[in-house]
Amino acid sequence: MAPSTPDEQLAEIARAIAARAARSVGIVVSPRLRASARVVLEQIGAAYADSRGHLHLPTPQFLIHLEIETKRSTVRARAPGVGPNAIRLVQALLQAQGPLVLSKLAAQVELSLSQTHTVLTHLEETGLLRATGSGPNRRRAVADRTALLDWLVSQPSAMRRESFLDVSLYARRPEDLWRTMTKLLEAANVAHAVTAAAGAALYGAAPTAVPLSWVRITPDVPLERAASILRAESTDRGPNLRLLRDTGRVGCVGAERREDVLVAPPARVYLDILREKRGEAVAEHFREVIIGY
Repeated sequence: MAPSTPDEQLAEIARAIAARAARSVGIVVSPRLRASARVVLEQIGAAYADSRGHLHLPTPQFLIHLEIETKRSTVRARAPGVGPNAIRLVQALLQAQGPLVLSKLAAQVELSLSQTHTVLTHLEETGLLRATGSGPNRRRAVADRTALLDWLVSQPSAMRRESFLDVSLYARRPEDLWRTMTKLLEAANVAHAVTAAAGAALYGAAPTAVPLSWVRITPDVPLERAASILRAESTDRGPNLRLLRDTGRVGCVGAERREDVLVAPPARVYLDILREKRGEAVAEHFREVIIGY
């Protein structure tokens, strides 16, 4: 029987490497190895290391094993919930490179200076951001992107279930559906962004199939109005498109164009995949291949 889970597939790969290596030491190296994957590798006697500091190196004479405690549990315990606007800001922080200037960041995510300052200060206090300088010269940088993304997953407002409308729009392939949708919504000046598994496919981490494509619609436009612009029929039987109210504009702000389609930021795509039915495996693959931490 073929392996059915990512961890079982990883174990099969490790066994194959070990068999080819014969008496040499084989090691699995990855930016991020899940706890479940590490357990599987240990059970088959494979060595591993990841960028988060986990190391398992068995030899005939001794065993080296380093288990780094993650920040997820401590951050969850002390971090109060934040609103959708703050989630939009954190998504931008995850993509930012280098030190951040408050005024530029506020303009990028379309928040006031005071709102942006409040969120950044909170993240500094929880250890997720580090800061240098003071006053106008103060700069912030993400201390640990993995911990920040884990913290984001723990926020109820980041994983909230928005109102949605399932519709059917004729298209021969998902790619045709996405392009047609973007063309019609852009012509009507409706901000939107493809997300979840469909978004993963557009970023190049395609699942095996995307029977239902999710698209976030700006909260300024009722979902029924968006369906009318698309000339799509509302249905609960065999829909191929799910229109979601983009609360906090977490998908629309920061969306980028890929293959003539507007796609939500990577962090938002990841969070929405986690909300899909049986989306955990696709989400982990997307996080490892596209997000990288």
